[in-house]
Formats: sequence, C-alpha cells, structure tokens
Amino acid sequence: MTFTRRQTLGVFFSTLFVLLVYMSYQVTDPTSGRTVLGTVLLTIFSPVESVIVAGYRGVATVIGDYFNLVHTNQENDRLQREVSDLKVRLAVNSEQSKENERLRKLLGLRQTLSYSQITGEVVGRDARSPVSGSLITNRGSRHGIRKEMPVVSVDGVVGMTVAVTPFTSQIQLITDPSASIGAMLQKNNVAGILSGLGNGRCILRFLPMTLTVAPGDIVVSSGQDALFPVGLSVGRVVRAVEESQYYHSAEIEPFQNFTSIREVVFITQAPVEPGPISEEPAAGKK
Repeated sequence: MTFTRRQTLGVFFSTLFVLLVYMSYQVTDPTSGRTVLGTVLLTIFSPVESVIVAGYRGVATVIGDYFNLVHTNQENDRLQREVSDLKVRLAVNSEQSKENERLRKLLGLRQTLSYSQITGEVVGRDARSPVSGSLITNRGSRHGIRKEMPVVSVDGVVGMTVAVTPFTSQIQLITDPSASIGAMLQKNNVAGILSGLGNGRCILRFLPMTLTVAPGDIVVSSGQDALFPVGLSVGRVVRAVEESQYYHSAEIEPFQNFTSIREVVFITQAPVEPGPISEEPAAGKK
C-alpha cells in the first residue's frame, strides 16, 4: 500500500499529537499537582465555563426576580383589597356610632322635654336655594302633625311646620327670611324677635338701647310667641348690628347645623298645668 506525501505527513503529525497528549497526561506540574494536560484544558475551558456559569446565574436571577415580582404584585393586590375592606368597615362602624350617638341624644331630649312629642326623620330639602330655608320630614297629619307646630332637635330650635300632608310635613327653618320667633338673651332674659337672614344665620331685633350685647352671648327661646317653650337653645351672638336709633339688634349664629340635621322632634302639646282647687261650700252652710 503506497502513501502519498500528504497522507504521510498527516499520519506523522497525528501520531506526534497523540504522543504529546499522552506525555502531557503522564507529566505532572510540581507546583499545582495537576498534569500538564489538565492544566492546559483548565486554561482553555475556564473562561468558557465562567461565561456559562455567569450566564446561568444571570438567567436564574432574572427568572427569580420575575417570579418574586409577580408574587409581590399579587401580595400588594391582596393587601390593597384588605385595606379597602377595612376602610369600608371603619366607615360603616363610624356612621353607625354617629347614628347611635344621635339617637341617644334624641332620647335624652325627649326625656327632658315635658311636652307631648313626635319624632321624625328629614327626607328632603329645598332644592331651589343653596342655603335651604325648609326641610321635608316623613311625618304628616296621619301621625298627628299640624301646621305651626314647633320643631326642635338635640342642638336646639329648628323651626315650625308650614305645610302638612297626610304623610309628610314641611318645616320652615328659623334662618328663613320669613321666619320669626320669640327669643331672649339667656344672661338677663331680655327678649326680642328672632328673624332669619337667609344666609344660615338669624338676627335678634328690638333689644333695648341701654342693653350691652357682646359676641358669645347665648340666645334661647323666650316663650312669648305662644309657640316654642321657654329656654330652648337657639344660638349665640356673633356681633351687634346697628339697624335703628330706637333699638339694638344682634346677628345670631344658630347652634343647629341645618345642613346635617337627620332627626327632629315635633312638640305637639304643652303640659297641662293643674288648675286652682275650688272649695265647695259645706253642706247646709249658708
């Protein structure tokens, strides 16, 4: 069998390579303790291995971060739902607590007043005016309500009924410009006429010129209008108003917040005062 020159060289170099590999496998590096072949292979493949390991770690980190982010987003959604539920529960509990407090005060008012009373709820307001001058309640003639009946709340005087249907009634507030009741300064029982200003406040007129009116003075019902019982809270003086040279006037801020009122009490009848006891003449006495 005849070999060509190229084939001969190929066989020579292949044999030489095998011998070198074998010698490298047999010879040991005294410094590292590895064979020469192991050292060469480690030198060649270490950078490749480092790149592969770094790439694997990077991919693993990205995948781990992705799943952590998905879990975190799911946890955030769950926590947000729980927070929303808690806010709703707190709002409901707060409203229930406020309603219970209002009802307790209303019960206390009814126990304090020695008058026949009917309790009602506000179901509407005068939508034609930004500062409502009237309220609509769920009590009417079928419940014993009639016109010109005084209406109060836990905070004081509200107004009086001006229109009544079988199942509803309209209350004219004391702040309405056409409303007027008897009122007086609590500190000295000096009485005047309280009228509405139409802006959420009232004015107390016809006070004596000799009277000193100061901001903060308390105003209560005087009972002189034959409508409201005496001594019911109305409001406090904001400032003195000079309207006439013949009498003093004072601007009054009502205690009642008419925009948030929910329940009212109708005063249906004053207590019956016992009449004088008459002595019958003794039998046979002339």
